[in-house]
Amino acid sequence: MKTFPFHYHEFICKNVELLWRFIDAYPLALITRYMSNGFITSHIPLFQGVDKMLFGHTDRRNPMVNDLVSFEAHIVFMGPSSYIPPEAYKNRQLPTWNYTAVHMDASIDIIVESSMNLNILLETSERLATSKDSFRPDKEDPRVVKNLPGILGLKVVPKYIEGRFKLSQDKPFVDHESAMQWLLDNNPSEFDSLIKSLING
Repeated sequence: MKTFPFHYHEFICKNVELLWRFIDAYPLALITRYMSNGFITSHIPLFQGVDKMLFGHTDRRNPMVNDLVSFEAHIVFMGPSSYIPPEAYKNRQLPTWNYTAVHMDASIDIIVESSMNLNILLETSERLATSKDSFRPDKEDPRVVKNLPGILGLKVVPKYIEGRFKLSQDKPFVDHESAMQWLLDNNPSEFDSLIKSLING
């Protein structure tokens, strides 16, 4: 089922390098699949692999994947957002809500082979490791042996991608800047450079 993304042109970004940076910073994806009985959604972290493909994994009990076939999906990665009150601006402006997100249409292949899924678990843990002592799955670990059959890997092939970065670009530049500063002040500082890049992207 094809989706028809809508947004005002001022807020759309198609800078591919910037969009992938955003996904790396905010990998938790909201995946939506249309099935015969309606829409089903799941929150699943996805990570950039080779050739601009993404990988992840989910529980075999997830009804989104229980037919074990490839499927089409709409995916959203959400980043910082904030209510922007009138006092955030230099001039008189009405309040709004600013946000950052990347939308993607993709084909998702379900991976059933245990050896491939173990590799996905290993790569996922490497991406999320904060030190050399961080958890890494061990194929001999009884917990891993027990749970691996219940895991299905995901290979995500993007078909369309765009950023939707609503940062008061429709306001005078001084208000655009002050609204972004408000957003930065209300989100983790480690993402300052990324958020600022969204303006210049």
